[in-house]
Amino acid sequence: MKKRGRGERLVADCYRGDKRATESKQQLRKALFQLLREKEWGKISVQDLTKRAGIHRTTFYQHYEDKFDLAQQVMGEMFDVMKETIFAPVSEGDWKEGHAAYVYIFRFYQHLQEHEEEYQILLKRGRELNIRQTVRAFFEESFSLGVEEVAGSKPDSQLVPIDMQKQFVMSAYAGTAEWWLRAGRPYSPDFMASSMIQLIENQSK
Repeated sequence: MKKRGRGERLVADCYRGDKRATESKQQLRKALFQLLREKEWGKISVQDLTKRAGIHRTTFYQHYEDKFDLAQQVMGEMFDVMKETIFAPVSEGDWKEGHAAYVYIFRFYQHLQEHEEEYQILLKRGRELNIRQTVRAFFEESFSLGVEEVAGSKPDSQLVPIDMQKQFVMSAYAGTAEWWLRAGRPYSPDFMASSMIQLIENQSK
C-alpha cells in the first residue's frame, strides 16, 4: 500500500477535525431545540446542552462562549439559510405572470413549512431568547434584496417613501407569517404567496 505524504495526512486530519466540529455543532443545535421544547430558556444550562448532545463541556467552549452565543449563532444560521433559499436563482418557469415577487414569497412560506417545528419553537421562546434584533435584521436585508421586484413592479410605487415601504412590508410579512404558523398553517404556501401579493396590491391602489 502506498504511504500518504505529510501534506496528504495534514489535509485528512484537518478534514476529520472539521467533520468532528460540524457534528458537534449539529448535536448541540439538536439539543438546543429539544430542550427549548421542554423548558424555559432561563432553566437551560450549558451542562444540560452538553449532556443532551453527548459531548464534553470543553468541546462546547471550543465553539461558543456560552449558551447565549450558541443560541444567537444557531438563529443567525437559520435565517441565513432561509435568505439563501428565498433568493436562490429563479428559472423562467418559476415566475407567475404579473407577479414578479410571487416566487420569493412562495419560497418564504415553503421554507417555514419545511422547518415548521424549529420555527414553532422560536415563536414559543422568542421573547426569552431575545431574537427580535435577529429577526428584524433578516427582514431588513430581505427587503433590500427584494425591493426592486416588490416595489418596482408598479410605475408609481416610488411615490411612497422607501422607508415607509420597508416598514409596511416588514410588518405585513412578519405578522402574517407568525399568524400562519400559530394557526397551524391553514393555507398552502402557494395560496399565501398569491394572497399576500393581492393584499399589497390592493393597499397600493
